[in-house]
Amino acid sequence: MNRRLLMPAFVAVILALTAIPVFAASIVIEPQGQFQFAGDLMDRGEYDRAILEYERFIHFFPEDKAVSSARFLIGLCFMKAGKYEKAREVFQEIITSRHDELSVQKALFLMGESYYQQGSPREAGYYFQRLFREFPQSKLRQAALYRLGWTKMREDQWDEAALLFGKIKGTSGYSRSANELQAASLRGKTLPRKSPKLAGGLAAVLPGLGHAYVGRYKDGGVAFLVNALFIWAAVESFHNDNNVLGGMLTFLELGWYSGNIYSAVNSAHKYNRKIRSDFRKGLKDTLQLKPLILSQGEVGLVFSFRF
Repeated sequence: MNRRLLMPAFVAVILALTAIPVFAASIVIEPQGQFQFAGDLMDRGEYDRAILEYERFIHFFPEDKAVSSARFLIGLCFMKAGKYEKAREVFQEIITSRHDELSVQKALFLMGESYYQQGSPREAGYYFQRLFREFPQSKLRQAALYRLGWTKMREDQWDEAALLFGKIKGTSGYSRSANELQAASLRGKTLPRKSPKLAGGLAAVLPGLGHAYVGRYKDGGVAFLVNALFIWAAVESFHNDNNVLGGMLTFLELGWYSGNIYSAVNSAHKYNRKIRSDFRKGLKDTLQLKPLILSQGEVGLVFSFRF
């Protein structure tokens, strides 16, 4: 090709390309779709992603009527992800704001539920009791009674647990499980237990005897053997006029002797805790908590039971 024609042709191509209109696809975020997308992520158990999408919803649509529900669901996502402290920060903001009574009731219940799931029954009970005091006619009362009964069982307060389960109305969906748990709570009082004081006293009389009392025969045998050896060695040292060595061995023996008593008392407590823990594990905690998104974006709580 003629070089003199090459440059004009090149320029013509460039001009033609720049003349072609370029259309950039725009991404439009609309509130209902964004809220639904976050909910779908939550349903799939992708809680961290759901939190980000709910926060994006709040950022782009701060005036939308579903913003309060989005904040509530962020707290629920934190709780389901095991991030209980962050969940309680969200619920506490809802309680403090007093935006509406129903939101406060749900936040109080979930504050208690978060502590219950974390293994802190005393703190959980505080929020369930607070729900009763502040909202005696709350629709969440039956669920709170059920959960509070479980907290009392975890604290080995069997009579209180039976009383709470007995308050659940027979017309509610909780009655069948509550009746079974009420009977189980009364059986909880009759579970075998070992006296820590008696275990300590037996260990003081004869090292190892306290461990044998709670069924830990191997530990009892070791405790008896170690203490017997130290006592024998100390006596032999004094008998052979080796008072310094005898004093050192006596000092060490006092430590082993005291440790034997402490260990026996602790073993009795462990025995009692295990018996009650195994008993509670055999019971069915059938309460299942699920969020329900209403048509107006409001969040409801659904409680279901597995039998």
